[in-house]
Amino acid sequence: MTGSVVAQKFEDIATWMTSTQPTNLPDVLKGVFFMDGNPLPDDCITMYNQEWDEKMKSLILPVAGPTQWTFHHTFLGWILLWAAKLAGFRYKIQFQDDHLKKAQVTPITFGIPVPRWIIDATMCQDENSKNGDVWQRKNIWFGGFPRVGEYVLRRVVDENGQYTPAFQEMLNKVSPECLVLVQEHQGS
Repeated sequence: MTGSVVAQKFEDIATWMTSTQPTNLPDVLKGVFFMDGNPLPDDCITMYNQEWDEKMKSLILPVAGPTQWTFHHTFLGWILLWAAKLAGFRYKIQFQDDHLKKAQVTPITFGIPVPRWIIDATMCQDENSKNGDVWQRKNIWFGGFPRVGEYVLRRVVDENGQYTPAFQEMLNKVSPECLVLVQEHQGS
């Protein structure tokens, strides 16, 4: 994949982290999500532009896909972005129910799925959440070490491109700018 890294402003994320191609992604997964509490130097994701497998209730989310993921505008953010790109790092998100409330999240690196005995990662819609606006991202490492790397996914831009109430809270927690990979012809 070719692409370049540009700095973008979080305050206008709804204008640049958007759907660029039609897919059959369910509404509950549309929009932009903030990884609130994520200990790594990345902040937001979108599942737009990825094909939803209706039969398997799953999608593959590339970490280094164009405008799929934001990274801190720091040296560590650069390292994580380029490491993800080099390793072809992505996640398979496979829902375990017809209502799309609980999913198994499988990291894939260098084309190899990481076994669940190493990390058993899940994504569960918060029971008090409206339309999938809040998800709990849980991890169990090596069969018994929970909580390392866990965070809450909060929708900050809805499926209509409108900012949600969580948007301002996100702006208070992130730096004004982030790094994002874009296709060569996009620019900033």
